[in-house]
Amino acid sequence: MTTLVYEGALQVVPLLLIALFLDRRMPVGGATARSRRMQRWSSKFSLLLNALGFMVSLFVVAGVIVATSFTLAIVIAAVAGSIGLLCGQIWVRIDQEPAPSPERSPRDGS
Repeated sequence: MTTLVYEGALQVVPLLLIALFLDRRMPVGGATARSRRMQRWSSKFSLLLNALGFMVSLFVVAGVIVATSFTLAIVIAAVAGSIGLLCGQIWVRIDQEPAPSPERSPRDGS
């Protein structure tokens, strides 16, 4: 049963990395130096968490290390932390988008 967690992490972590680095563009005009620094820190920390979860899962599936509650906790915490950081970056990106301007419809008569 616990091997499903490790096999799942081996499949999910590469997808998280793709999602993290697929679109790394930051708006230059609207972003402060602090927000750029925080996004870089978040990306680096997420990369480390993904690497840790992936390597532990790989070693457990390959039989190099024994699956224990400690290795399970490492993998779950690493993947959950990485997903949390990715959600935080998405939240910040949504907040940085400008609000849509109201458009006049042809029915307004103007």
